[in-house]
Formats: sequence, C-alpha cells, structure tokens
Amino acid sequence: MGVGVLLLLIFWTLGIVGCVALSRAEGPQKNGVVGIFFLLVVLTLALIFWPRKTKEEELAGGLAKKIEVDELVIPRTVLVVFLCIFALIAFVFLALHWMEPIYSPALTSRKTYTF
Repeated sequence: MGVGVLLLLIFWTLGIVGCVALSRAEGPQKNGVVGIFFLLVVLTLALIFWPRKTKEEELAGGLAKKIEVDELVIPRTVLVVFLCIFALIAFVFLALHWMEPIYSPALTSRKTYTF
C-alpha cells in the first residue's frame, strides 16, 4: 500500500465524517456535503492521474532487473489465520448464544379479559 492509497483513505474517512456532521446541520451549511463530495472526487482524480515517475525514470528502472521478495508473507499469513479464528469464534458465539430460544413463562392465572 503506497502513500497515495493511504492519503486517499485519510481523505475519504475525513470527508465521510464531515458529510455526516454537516448532514445534521440546518440551513445553508447542509449544502456543504455536496462541496465536500466534489472536493474528494477532485483529490481522488488528481492522485490517480498524477504521474509518479517520468518516462526516463520508467525506462531506467526497466533496465535494472530487481528480484522482488515478499517480506510481509509471514505477518500477512498470521493476520489471516487470526482473522479466521476470530470469525469462527464469533460464528460459534452467534450460534450458541444469540440463537437460544426464549420461552415465555406460563400464565399464573386463568382470568379472561373481555373487551
């Protein structure tokens, strides 16, 4: 995950929080949601289409072959294993605890009501 993706994540998170905050406002401040949305779209497009490297840098980088090694394979695998374990625990908790039937108590009197 590069710097641009991290910036997009931060911008969109703050933008959504700002939209939620402004949606509860009254009057002309409520229209600020549209401005925030268009600002986020412009920032996203600028980060997508901004050239990261010049053509010369891309050509020079293609000449030197680098061996790419995934150094995060072990932490990523550990994270996936923990996520699977916790998802399984959550499913078992859901099945055993939340899906227990709730029985109504028996009536103690036989009094009938007429309306």
